Amino acid sequence: MGVLQRFERRLEGLVEGTFAKVFGGVVQPVEIAAALQREAQDKKAIVGHGRVLVPNDYVVELGATDAERLGSYDAALRSELAALLRDHAAEQGWSFVGPIHVALEQVDDLGTGVFRVRSSVSAQDKVRGRVPPQGTQTAPGRPRLVLLAGGSTAQERSFPLTQPVTVVGRGAEADVRVVDTGVSRLHAELHLQDGGVRLVDLQSTNGTLVNGSRVSNAMLSDGDRIELGTTALIYRQDE
Repeated sequence: MGVLQRFERRLEGLVEGTFAKVFGGVVQPVEIAAALQREAQDKKAIVGHGRVLVPNDYVVELGATDAERLGSYDAALRSELAALLRDHAAEQGWSFVGPIHVALEQVDDLGTGVFRVRSSVSAQDKVRGRVPPQGTQTAPGRPRLVLLAGGSTAQERSFPLTQPVTVVGRGAEADVRVVDTGVSRLHAELHLQDGGVRLVDLQSTNGTLVNGSRVSNAMLSDGDRIELGTTALIYRQDE
């Protein structure tokens, strides 16, 4: 099964499968996915020791109608588009200099059903120019992840969740890097959403547990225990 086919399969499970109904006659998510693949292909560059570098920062420009429709699914759609780019790059043997970001941006000169993609190579951890999703806001207080060394609170490290999307994984491109062979390079994402934080498993090899139950997508509550491989983290929502 190809990367685009896997992307379409994952979309079927988002928002209870309503993508096909909602996006009839306008910009289709799979069209954006294919365009992002082409953009990466067109902008790839060979750097030292034969390494192939592709952009990691993508902006999808949309007309007003498409921006409004897609904005309702912003976080989930951007997560799936970034996952598609990671999968495609892995199959091609391409590299990134930093985390992959996909933004949706409204522009005035595009009509319904028309879009453009632009990209750049950025080592900065940023998310910019995205369409504000309905009902999405910065989480109140100070949301953070606490990494438990040895599974206890004897030695712990705290990671504030200050970005709209924070990636947890074993790879150097992850925002929160975990040294654990049971953790995938890009294992899970944490989204500031609906006044809280939503955890999204990035189809990791060994899965993600929240309070002992395997999840693919879950809103977190203060004190929830997250397990990736043999690593334990606690989600904290400080007042």
